[in-house]
Amino acid sequence: MSGETERQPKPHAAANGCRVLVVDDDADNVGMLVDLLRVEGYSASSAENGAAALALLSEGFDPDLILTDLMMPVMSGWDFCESLKQAAHYRSIPIIVTCGLTPDQRGQLQVEAAFEKPIKVEPLLQKIKELCGL
Repeated sequence: MSGETERQPKPHAAANGCRVLVVDDDADNVGMLVDLLRVEGYSASSAENGAAALALLSEGFDPDLILTDLMMPVMSGWDFCESLKQAAHYRSIPIIVTCGLTPDQRGQLQVEAAFEKPIKVEPLLQKIKELCGL
């Protein structure tokens, strides 16, 4: 049974129909964001770094929005975002960066929004809602 060995995300059913991919190497941040998103009616899946997130995308996971940290091992958020922007299929997925860096430290990263850690929940949820068209 080859289907059992494939790693597929198992998101909860989304009440609002939006799928969000959370990319962060900090398990506490991932848990908090995924739980928050699910309570708010989103389907949420996660990956521990940019390379793992690209693997999920290549396996067919098609998120409506991506939340990513920048400072991660294996593949940083910078490299992950750059990979997404270079691939025509992924270029249109809105990206929100969640990081402990100031705007100057983030540099010229082209994303739809950025939130410094610790994240203020209400503004983040409002931006997610806006970018998902809700």
